Amino acid sequence: MRRVLLVPLLASLCLAGCFRDRRPEGPSFPSLAKSLFDTLEDEGSLASAYVVDAVTGEPLYTHREHVRLLPGSTMKVVSTASVLSALGADFRYQTPVALKGALADGLFLGDVVVEAAGDPSLGSWRFPETALACEQVADAMHARGIRQWRGQVRVRGTDESDVPFGPGWAWDDAAYAYSAAPTSFVFRENVVDLSLSRADGVDCAQPPTVQLTPAFASLPAVVSVDMSAERANLSCVRQRGGPGVRCVWRSPANQCPRSATVKLAVDDPQVLFSACVEEALLQRGVRRLPMTLEAPAPLRPPVPEPLVTLVSPPLSELVKATNKESLNLYAERLGLRFTRERTGTETYTALRSALAGELTRRGIPTRDLRPVDGSGLSRYNMATARGLVRVLFTSLREPYGAALVDSLSVAGQDGTLATRPVTPSTAGRIRAKTGSLSGQRCFVGVVDRPGDPLHPRVVFALMLGNMDEGTALPSSEAFDRFAAALVELPLR
Repeated sequence: MRRVLLVPLLASLCLAGCFRDRRPEGPSFPSLAKSLFDTLEDEGSLASAYVVDAVTGEPLYTHREHVRLLPGSTMKVVSTASVLSALGADFRYQTPVALKGALADGLFLGDVVVEAAGDPSLGSWRFPETALACEQVADAMHARGIRQWRGQVRVRGTDESDVPFGPGWAWDDAAYAYSAAPTSFVFRENVVDLSLSRADGVDCAQPPTVQLTPAFASLPAVVSVDMSAERANLSCVRQRGGPGVRCVWRSPANQCPRSATVKLAVDDPQVLFSACVEEALLQRGVRRLPMTLEAPAPLRPPVPEPLVTLVSPPLSELVKATNKESLNLYAERLGLRFTRERTGTETYTALRSALAGELTRRGIPTRDLRPVDGSGLSRYNMATARGLVRVLFTSLREPYGAALVDSLSVAGQDGTLATRPVTPSTAGRIRAKTGSLSGQRCFVGVVDRPGDPLHPRVVFALMLGNMDEGTALPSSEAFDRFAAALVELPLR
């Protein structure tokens, strides 16, 4: 009887084994990754990669995952995950505005006092809640019956230790919007738009017309023209020892571009905010009188009186803008806000300590991840593919995990991956944060694998170092092929 039962069993096992043995071998993710990395490393580049199951954390692919490289903007995943863990996705910044003075017959004698809250979105054009900050202040003053005003806009609670750069930032980035100083009071993302234009028929060698947006901004700019360049471009650097910038508008001799625009960082966002409020008041018929003009004595001693509270979008929306658009200022302010929550202060020394403590809580050793700033602009940051993956993997297990994943760019759809090519099988299934510094390219994200019941979602990091412009396999193509293979190919 036992022999009769054993024969069908052996036959079935043999059939299953024979089927596996005879199944034609096709490409797999490891074979494609090896081909990519061999090509890169044969040319002197360095590749590091780590892939784990999004639920269990089981390592599914490794390649030099312990090598430390510059993470660039993938450091934003660290700072945004940390602040979400501390404050929650629904947290909103609140910036109180008060009047300190007295109102007599429509004349307000005193100051508009703003308490700096560190909101990176205050006055930003990105959100309906923040774009009309000055109008909200002006409307509230007008509603109080104020028709004339003698005083100033004052910002309190600013940190005297504010510095124009984070540690390890490049000094020649100073003028540009992407390295605007993460001051404790931020307005309009601490940038203005500088536009250059030439009228038809104007000699191209002549200085162009300079216009700032917003119009009330004041930023001294010296613009020179270079007609010997290979291609047209506009570059600006901060003037040493002065508040302005020096720009060079370059173009070939046989071309004469008529316009160019660049976003520039400003040194004093408080001055920009004050000018914005004054402009909004003028639009409502409220004039600001000169401080030298004698005014009647106030009816009562000046006391602070709440006027309006400027409220930011929820933290989930700020994080989404930070990661999808790779906003350095937002990342720094969010990292410093996390630092204040943990240490009670907002310094870069405290930030390093606070982020190190958060990584320790997640079981990530300093040899895998050593953050110095929140944005990744610092050349002192160090990270491994293993460390970056662990940040995202541990976040998925916490209540804010969905908000963090939602903040990552979707390949072929939005953010820094909007122009990446996708196929019907990869569309909407690749989410990642990109990072880029000179010679360094990094990617960390999640990939959905709908055809794989064992590993339907994976977390990955791909770090490329010593990249050169002439590399046969560009970093963008390496990422595209790596990510597509994570969706479409077997992991074993």
